[in-house]
Amino acid sequence: MRITYLDHLRAICMVFVVVLHAYYLIDYAPAATFAVFIYNFCMGTFFIISGYVMAATLPDGPIWPHLRDRLRRLAWPLATGLLLVNPLTLALIHEGFTTAWAQDVLTRAVTGRLFVHLWFLFSLMGFITAVPLMLRALRSSAWARVTDFNIPPPYIATVITSAAIVVQMLIAATIGLDLPVPFDGFAKYAWAYVAGLALYQHPKAWEAIHAPGPLPFAIAGLFWLAMIDGWAEQGTTLHHMLHAARIASSTAAISFGLLWAFRRFFNTTNAIWSFISAGALTTYILQWLVLHALLTPLTAIGLEGGMLFSALIICTLAIKLPTHHLIVKRVPVLALLLNGTPLSPRAVETPRTSEPAQA
Repeated sequence: MRITYLDHLRAICMVFVVVLHAYYLIDYAPAATFAVFIYNFCMGTFFIISGYVMAATLPDGPIWPHLRDRLRRLAWPLATGLLLVNPLTLALIHEGFTTAWAQDVLTRAVTGRLFVHLWFLFSLMGFITAVPLMLRALRSSAWARVTDFNIPPPYIATVITSAAIVVQMLIAATIGLDLPVPFDGFAKYAWAYVAGLALYQHPKAWEAIHAPGPLPFAIAGLFWLAMIDGWAEQGTTLHHMLHAARIASSTAAISFGLLWAFRRFFNTTNAIWSFISAGALTTYILQWLVLHALLTPLTAIGLEGGMLFSALIICTLAIKLPTHHLIVKRVPVLALLLNGTPLSPRAVETPRTSEPAQA
């Protein structure tokens, strides 16, 4: 089930992730500001959308069969990435299946760094597994008392932003955000997934965050200033807390702004949007491999700096999106491995949402 403007926003976030990884690959300094900007909201936006869509697609009856099916659909591309795509990418980096390649794969597997960008799927599977507990909490009398306050709609987005900041600062001060990969995603983005689930339970709040007003952005700007202006010494607990608050406030404010913009301007589908959206997961899984595969030939023809950075992004999208439509979705085994599409068709449940949806 796809909610049109959320699907489009998710697709654009995928494009932003390609941009971010292209920056990481060649360390293109002029793109550093934009890369930091993307880093501070993109994955959190993914999780807010994922939580909301999960809540919107849950059946009225037992939910575990639905969750189990979703976990299977994510497990296939995660396993494909870990066992095939990422080891092959490391072979490109080490120029073959050498002893250094084998040692690197082993070391990364032990430390969790073999996940690279696939940590997102791992975290998403963890959140999905916890959905029954999350929903029990969100439907409890204690949560009802928390949400019983009559908050004027113009301030709901600000309250959610502030709550995310408090939660993340407490986590940074106690557990810490820099957990071993891929578990760090749980500490950084659990609040975003829970927020998505909770917002579906509260339609008034969901509508309100589509008109966030200036306060969430002002709050996010304050924490950006705190980091830029050096309000705390690096390595201290306070610095970790301010860093966590910057990411949380940026994720909330920018996500709310994007939700407004995409529902307002990008809530109808067309061939271009469908082309990008449908190939988003394939592109996400294969991006690290394709970026590294492109680096040598693009460098060999003399590209460098901004030209190389742009070419990496454009060529990655130009290769992977058509590959999805022309090959992956037409070959059932590849669709299973890269998108988790079952080999045998299954009945599609009717989504429980009033939002515009595309099949």
